[in-house]
Amino acid sequence: MATPHDMRDKYFNFLYIPSNNAEPRPILVRRWLVYVLIAVVSFGGAVAGLMTVRYTGKVRETYKMAGLEKQNEQLLTHLKSFEEEITLLRRQVAQNFDFQKKARILAQLDDISDDVTEVGVGGPDYAYMQSITALDPQTAEKVLSASVDIKKLLRQAALQRENYQEIIVSLESTADLLRHTPSLRPVRVGFLSSRFGWRMDPITGVRTLHRGTDFSARKGTPVFATADGVVTYAGWWETYGQVVEMSHGYGTVTRYAHLETQLVSRGQRVKRGDIIGRVGSSGRSTFSHLHYEVEVDSKRVDPLKYVLSR
Repeated sequence: MATPHDMRDKYFNFLYIPSNNAEPRPILVRRWLVYVLIAVVSFGGAVAGLMTVRYTGKVRETYKMAGLEKQNEQLLTHLKSFEEEITLLRRQVAQNFDFQKKARILAQLDDISDDVTEVGVGGPDYAYMQSITALDPQTAEKVLSASVDIKKLLRQAALQRENYQEIIVSLESTADLLRHTPSLRPVRVGFLSSRFGWRMDPITGVRTLHRGTDFSARKGTPVFATADGVVTYAGWWETYGQVVEMSHGYGTVTRYAHLETQLVSRGQRVKRGDIIGRVGSSGRSTFSHLHYEVEVDSKRVDPLKYVLSR
């Protein structure tokens, strides 16, 4: 038979007090059951706390990922804008090099080769490559390409600055040569209808060398001297019809053919921009146009190389 001492060792004694003012009643609960209940509640609380912490972390991570995705979209938008600006700058740099080639001719300077204008740029350094490893491969490739393009454009800009300085120094020392070197378009209206080089002859249909440049324009359109010089011929000349020929010194000669009329005479000195005749279709011609030639050291060359502006 269990003694009161054994009862205290095996049970917890709880006093139940009813809400209807009835007499309190003792309740005996085995100790191991209470311990198990406490352990279960404690374990459940710990699990619930851990799940709450993990859920909170997931929520924070989700918000963080959403923010990073938005930032990535904004970065890609900015990167696309940079790529468009780089394309525009690349086109402007190419135009500057084309202009400089013509300007160097006027300055009596050697041309710059395409290899030089490409200004070789080395690959990115290790530190820069490490800085973009967190980007996805496609974005990293775009960023790397933009970085290489910017470095190249900066080097090309520096090269062009040096070229302009060289051209300016040369032109300042050869001002007289500049005034006597063709540099204008001989007509200010009309359009380029035939370039210098091999072509099909419009009359015979035979492939022949076209030794000048044709500008289509209405009859009577003014024709301008493209540089200072002296008229060496003004009259009718074989298939060229009405023609004006000018000597500019330094081995340079220009011719203006198929004119309707000449407004200068042999031996007359003219300045760049003076009107020397009017467009016509005289001589061996099928339409109203100006045939323009540039000759350097007794050799005909492409006149467009000597056209810097309209």
